[in-house]
Amino acid sequence: ARRENKKMVQVLVADLKARLKELGMIQGGDRGTLEYRIEYGETSVKLGLTTPNGDPVHSLKIGKLKPCALKVGISPIGTLDEIMFAYIDHLQMNPMDTTPTPSSSSNNDTNANGDEQSSTTTTTGSGTGTGTGSGPTKTAQISTKVLTLAEEDDFVGILNLGGATVTSSSSVAILRKAYLKLSLILHPDKNRSCPDATKVFQALVNAYERISQPELVQEVDPLKKGQKKAAAISRSNDGCKRTRVRCPRCKNPWSESSVEGNPDYFFNFMMMGIKSFNCATCLLEFGCMTAIHECPSCQKSFEYHPSDFHRNITCGRPKCESEKKTFGFYMFHCSDRVLKDVKIDVQRIREEQAKTTEQKRRRAESYRRRRRRGGKCNDEADSEAAFLMGLANECPRCGISLHDMEDADEIDHLRNCNDEEKIQENKRKKESKISKTNAKKQRQELQDDVTAKATWDFLGASNENMWMLTDGALKKECKEHGVDTDGKESHDMIASLVTKKKSQALTKFVGKKGQANVTTESLPSNVHSMTAKQLRAVAASHGLKITSKMRKTDIIQLLQSEQEKESNSSTLMITDKASTSEKSGASKREIIEIGSDSESDYDP
Repeated sequence: ARRENKKMVQVLVADLKARLKELGMIQGGDRGTLEYRIEYGETSVKLGLTTPNGDPVHSLKIGKLKPCALKVGISPIGTLDEIMFAYIDHLQMNPMDTTPTPSSSSNNDTNANGDEQSSTTTTTGSGTGTGTGSGPTKTAQISTKVLTLAEEDDFVGILNLGGATVTSSSSVAILRKAYLKLSLILHPDKNRSCPDATKVFQALVNAYERISQPELVQEVDPLKKGQKKAAAISRSNDGCKRTRVRCPRCKNPWSESSVEGNPDYFFNFMMMGIKSFNCATCLLEFGCMTAIHECPSCQKSFEYHPSDFHRNITCGRPKCESEKKTFGFYMFHCSDRVLKDVKIDVQRIREEQAKTTEQKRRRAESYRRRRRRGGKCNDEADSEAAFLMGLANECPRCGISLHDMEDADEIDHLRNCNDEEKIQENKRKKESKISKTNAKKQRQELQDDVTAKATWDFLGASNENMWMLTDGALKKECKEHGVDTDGKESHDMIASLVTKKKSQALTKFVGKKGQANVTTESLPSNVHSMTAKQLRAVAASHGLKITSKMRKTDIIQLLQSEQEKESNSSTLMITDKASTSEKSGASKREIIEIGSDSESDYDP
């Protein structure tokens, strides 16, 4: 039966490729991609969609398609399918953006006057004709295809239904883009017309996780009959290499010389996003998300994510993709003692980072309050005043330096600074500098989110340690568990997550209900130096209810009282055990004394 199914699939793919050849479209990709491509090609042919030059949209090469897409506001970044699908959707919604030639207008007239004839044009052998290709119809068809491909375990085909071209060796960044594109239309809140919307979305999430996060746990066969199976973590280094990591500032390789003194297993912590390290040349602190990663095959940089550490991937460049030059990341051996020390170290570092982040947030908020009190802010007037007082080295208008003029020329220069060309050039420089600064800030925020999530996972991903997560990591975690984050602060998101996880755990475990145990190990070491906002997050992670009227001292007292309750209960348990042991010991001594009533001459 399996052989017959495989033959049917092969015949179906052959028919799909034949139909694509008739349409003049590329024939590469898996079955899901081919069906989706035919769907858009049939729509383009039926509606007679053309570019302003009169070329059919579905048969355009990527070199001609990008300028046309850019003119209508579509991003030219992406694969041929992604740009073409977006362009066809745009032309359907905005038919005036195309200037039909006489041939294309005649096709439109034919379609308008002979709908029955055009509607009979379906896909040969695949049965995926979609008519006009309206939004709800497409979503319903995609939902059906997702369920069909999920039964066949075709996870790559599911992710390619959105128009992307991914493989099992694509990086997590590419896989995530394909997943997010589909999740926008297949989420149960968006796909309400489908009765199996939840199953469809679960199949999509499962496909993304099965490709992006391969299982590392393998079951070991029991030695004896009836013995429970044990779980053993295995990690093969076949095809894996220690890829080169460069500093983002000085571009020098990291940890490749013995002078730096980094052991080999530091490579694991860097690539997993657990720790950040300092460059030995420029002393810049960076992590895996801000570092420059080189492909071992083409020596070009590629986008990396910690989820790629346990996968074999390609760098995403056409040459490596065509030659299928996959590689993995070498995992060095690390002893249990080192892992224990690293857990203590990363928890301490995370506490310090959370404290520093909160201090920066409070300073920025205080600065904004002071600016609001001073009335309307005029940055340009402030810059000119600073230039006149000699506090700025460059003119805020044209960018000329103070070194190029005499001491008394600042006022005259500002009065006569009307060169529009220089002013516009200086504005472009400032905008470029601001954009670089914002991009650097975004990379650092992404690095902080990844480090916080990796640290939380490394420490066991328990609810009690959820306060370690940054706002960005919390929002991603909430999105994965289906928790709404609109208008919520960090402690509200944590409380919703804890409640969601407990409700999910009730179907798997039977245990004590209520909040988590507040122990010395579960609380951060710097509780008294935390702000009220951070303490709310700590309390929420332990399942404690906090009111808006509670102050910092109230929250600390609540945490301490819960901690004392837990310590008292544990002390009572120890006392009961001790008393029980004393009673048993006394009874043993009595038995010994009774049984030792002998005629011995020993006199103590």
